[in-house]
Parts: sequence; structure tokens; C-alpha cells
Amino acid sequence: MTADDGRPENQWPVPPPWMWGCPECVRLYRRMKRVQEETDERRRSGDRGVDHDPLDSMIGSRIRLARHLVTGHREHLPDWTPGCERCAWHHRILDTSPEPRHPGGAAAMVAAEHRAFHLFVPPRVVGLM
Repeated sequence: MTADDGRPENQWPVPPPWMWGCPECVRLYRRMKRVQEETDERRRSGDRGVDHDPLDSMIGSRIRLARHLVTGHREHLPDWTPGCERCAWHHRILDTSPEPRHPGGAAAMVAAEHRAFHLFVPPRVVGLM
């Protein structure tokens, strides 16, 4: 554990109770956390020949969970988060995009996935996705 781990922007939120009632949410969440732990351990140990690039597996596991939340639990997604620059950016894109704002549109899907990230990743990470 580093000193940065205790900073509020690095803290992992506790997922809301309704997520624990969905077997797929639980499976995807546990998989995401396991991938992160394995990647962190490989990075710390300096395993040669092991691809411990977090841009591969960690982000993919987060996106899979976010996509499930969007397609299976859209009614539970948080609204735009005040002060989140990425929320503001997605909101502007949706307001100015010629794409229809229906839930299946690409911009709407990515924006909804971003809102889902607020439920289960640290604020520092949400701003990147």
C-alpha cells in the first residue's frame, strides 16, 4: 500500500446493494477485481515475459461490467456527477451530437458506461474513462 492509496480520489467505492442482487454483476465485479489484483501483483514482482499492461485486461474487465450495467440496469445508473469533467464532456457531446439520443446510439452508450463507472471505480479512474 502506498501513501496515494489513502487519498479520496484513489478509493474504490462500495458498489450499491442492488448490484449484489444480480449474479452477473457479482461475477463481472469479482472478475474485474481479480484481474486488477493479478495485474498489480505481476507489476510489483516484475515478472519477465508477462504482459501486465493495465490497458489490456483491467480496462476490458471494467468496460464489460459497465456495459452490463448499462444494458441490464440502466434505471439504476447515477445521473451526471457535478464536478466530473468527463461527465460534463459526455453531456455536451450528447447535447450537440447530430446522433439521436436513443439508448442504443454509440455516444449515448459510451456516456452511460461512463456514468456506470462512477458506481465501482475510484474517482481518479472514472475521469479517464
